[in-house]
Amino acid sequence: MARATASDPIRNFKFLVEIAPTGGAGSGRNSSLALAAPNIGKLGFSVMSGVSVQNEMVGYREGGMNTHTHKLVGQSDFAPVTFSRGVFFNQPDMWRWQEYLHSWNQASNGSTSLDNDYRCDITVKIFDHPVSAGQYQEAGQTNSNNPNLGSAKLGIKLFNCWPGAYALSDLSAGESGIMIQQLTVHHEGFYVAWTSEEIARLATVG
Repeated sequence: MARATASDPIRNFKFLVEIAPTGGAGSGRNSSLALAAPNIGKLGFSVMSGVSVQNEMVGYREGGMNTHTHKLVGQSDFAPVTFSRGVFFNQPDMWRWQEYLHSWNQASNGSTSLDNDYRCDITVKIFDHPVSAGQYQEAGQTNSNNPNLGSAKLGIKLFNCWPGAYALSDLSAGESGIMIQQLTVHHEGFYVAWTSEEIARLATVG
């Protein structure tokens, strides 16, 4: 029996990650970071994990009301997000971002400008499947020559991210696996784009 509507959940394996300095691409404010990690916005990742938020509960007791405590909303805490990818020859940008945190002088060729910033915004777009042509297509775009191109179905933007931890996988002569590097970033909140219109505006959200 034919299905009346498409109702499959979004798959979790076809996604694109874009990392950009908070001042915008090519801005003078982030020129030293661009020199330290020129390809930071062009990396591909195999795993992204940890997107979550926890809202603090503040208890308040009131005299004369002894049966329960009032529960008020406190601050929100956003968990760190971890990105994983393979280790490739001559692709050090994940490490360069981590290294840049405490080497502004070296990264900016001796400049000690207070405008240097180690933070970046990270945008993630999740695409539908199947995509027979193996290409990405932005939300709202069409291609009459190949109607099977995928489109972004969900977007996530992390604000003011900076490296909290960097790790390389173990080495073992008894295995034939792939070296993996992980970068865990702290951030100050995230935005989830659920519709095509919201996904199209994702770059300007901030």
